[in-house]
Amino acid sequence: MVRLTFLGWFGMSIVSWWYVPSALPWLLLLTLGLGGIVAIIDLRSRRNAHDSPPGRLLVLHGVRALARRDHYLREFDQHGAYFKMSQFGQPTICVLGLERIGRLIKGHSEYLEPSTLPISKSVEGKFLRYMSPETHAIYGRIFRIAMSGPFASTDSDQLDYICSRHLRSFSAIESSPYPALQSIARRSLSLLLLGFEAGTEEEARFDELAQKFSKSGISRSLVRRDQEMLAEMRKMLLEKVNLNKTGPKGIAGTSVLARLRQQDVSMPDRICLDNIIVMHRIATGNVSSLLSWLLYRWASESAITAEILDEDPEAREASLRLFLAETLRTSQSEYLYRRIAREFEFEGHRFPKGWLIRGCVWESHQTAKGLEEPATFRLRREAARPNQRQFVPLGMGAHACNGGEVNELICLAFLRRMANAPDVRVTDAYPLQRQLRHWSHWQPNAAMRLKLGGVE
Repeated sequence: MVRLTFLGWFGMSIVSWWYVPSALPWLLLLTLGLGGIVAIIDLRSRRNAHDSPPGRLLVLHGVRALARRDHYLREFDQHGAYFKMSQFGQPTICVLGLERIGRLIKGHSEYLEPSTLPISKSVEGKFLRYMSPETHAIYGRIFRIAMSGPFASTDSDQLDYICSRHLRSFSAIESSPYPALQSIARRSLSLLLLGFEAGTEEEARFDELAQKFSKSGISRSLVRRDQEMLAEMRKMLLEKVNLNKTGPKGIAGTSVLARLRQQDVSMPDRICLDNIIVMHRIATGNVSSLLSWLLYRWASESAITAEILDEDPEAREASLRLFLAETLRTSQSEYLYRRIAREFEFEGHRFPKGWLIRGCVWESHQTAKGLEEPATFRLRREAARPNQRQFVPLGMGAHACNGGEVNELICLAFLRRMANAPDVRVTDAYPLQRQLRHWSHWQPNAAMRLKLGGVE
């Protein structure tokens, strides 16, 4: 990809010079300027690199990881369990092996800190996973309790309604599933996190705000327009809490918002409200991405789906959970990031201050020792099921994701709808693609199209 980019730039320069000779000095100046910027970034990256793991701290070399999903596996094959690279000028040490990553992160927590997303600066008290240890000790606990089940039995019916409503049109025409998947994720999270019942006026009003807020990038601080949107959503949630009080403990229900009030009558405060809104924003992208993988896997793993469809309802439910777990293992769970706050050594390598650590989870899943055919998608039952040294779907340590149960409820509702539509056809899912960021998720191609047959 890097070579093609340079060849393309060189070709464009020659063509421009041929047709517009006066443009040559400007093209040369631009080329020299860009080359100088890249050279300066590379030199800064290589500073303090002695005794760090092997690898190259070149910006253009790191760009290859954006275009090839097997890039990290290739580097591990060449260098071993550690290598260093540059992610747009940010020196990064990549680590293979879940047990090794766990010992590194948990055993050196005093040397590490979260790799903060810029949107966290716009959140009151900072976003949950990036809070100071003192603040996280308070809010991490109440969110962890609030996000653990069980949820209301009616929630499953509403999730089924949301999924069926947005998938119904695919029985008539073949089209892109992505808008429907994003809507399923967004509205399901509005139900489970915030208690907005599907199909109500207040749910529609909040969904309109959430769609607008989704256009704000998480890789930058919120601009004034986005801050105003956040304030409007915060106000709406506060009104919902205050209008639905049922006694000294606050509002009834099993949504995360209700459980925050049930734990403490002073909650949810502004820190909670900002966090749950940004949580909704980020989770919408992650869950919709996972739904696209579930859809692709359901359509492409025909032998496995046929086996599931032949089972009785109880066995089928267990198999759907295994199908979800295997999709997470082989497709969606990809990495853990930490920033090095203080220099330390681990297994003979120096970890310099200011660098990033990327725990390569997907690559570790693909090469897990003791797991039969780890790179192959299969339902892993009983003794064949992976353990914590072979499968970490939602992170590890104090800042691991708390949303496992919420995620599972949404995904199982979606898979049940797939099971009610035996003829699931997906086209144009390859090549896989991702955004031009090292921390974005791989997913099926944006051109993917869906057609459902036999839908109920």
